[in-house]
Amino acid sequence: MLNPIEVVKLVEDNMRRYGFPFPVPREAVYSWAKPLKLPERGPVILYTGALYQLTPYIASVVEQLSTIEGSRVSGIALKLSGILSSLGVSRLVVRPKSDMVSVVERILKSIVGLLERSGVKVAYPYEDDMYSGVLLYDLGLDELFKGHAVKVYKALKSRGAELIVTVDPHTTHIMRSVYPRYVDGYDLKVKSYLEILAEGGAEFKQGSIGGRVVIHDPCLYARFENVVEHPRKLLSTAGFEVLEPRRSRKMTYCCGGPIEGLTPRMAKMIAKTRFEELREKSKTIVTLCPICYTNLKAVAEDDVDVVDIALLLSGVKP
Repeated sequence: MLNPIEVVKLVEDNMRRYGFPFPVPREAVYSWAKPLKLPERGPVILYTGALYQLTPYIASVVEQLSTIEGSRVSGIALKLSGILSSLGVSRLVVRPKSDMVSVVERILKSIVGLLERSGVKVAYPYEDDMYSGVLLYDLGLDELFKGHAVKVYKALKSRGAELIVTVDPHTTHIMRSVYPRYVDGYDLKVKSYLEILAEGGAEFKQGSIGGRVVIHDPCLYARFENVVEHPRKLLSTAGFEVLEPRRSRKMTYCCGGPIEGLTPRMAKMIAKTRFEELREKSKTIVTLCPICYTNLKAVAEDDVDVVDIALLLSGVKP
């Protein structure tokens, strides 16, 4: 296992300097939305919390951590990374996995399209679509998390936000159930785009998509935010037969994501276990979370497709 203290120090330092757990160009978060020319202000704002956009970078970081995990120099390597990043050495900017960048862009654009098809017009805050700070909360960096949460809240309010539409379970949970405990006067309503689509009676083109799929419930949606029946309803409406793995809904099984930064090997073992459970039911695995997608995709075999639900509902090629 990598030295957890050094990992936390590295995350903390990067958050203070860059606003992300590791050095990432700011434009990488909002460049996908530029061609859509969405309004920058409005009462209904699509807030991604940057998690989808960060997954190509996370995958790259995890690969690097995997190479040093268990080695005698792992602690030294992390210390050196922290020192160099604090000096602003540009070559340490993490390079994203290029194949994942295009997938993420298609997913986010598909979400906007699905909302518009359902009659929901959203604004997008571009530069103010900041990282939610979820990892700070998970690591127990409460003071740093609180300050960051206040910054995010004020930025969204300045854009006229009343309702925040989220796109992943981590951001949904942190904005709906955690921010109110840390931000005085917090008054934003928060809904996942899956809730909005399901509750709005969204319709999808029939015939072009369909088949038997197995759904993987992310822990935060299933156990904390009660976003369980919504994706099933949407998939059924789109013409899919939804199959259930042995462990599903509130009894879902982890994708391995929460520990990938500390012990990539163990995270991969957990992901492999979950992948095998899902493959028992179908060779098309539907994910609702960028972290779940990344971890399951990393262990998937060639005859199995791991697909984000937004692409399936939009009929976009994965």
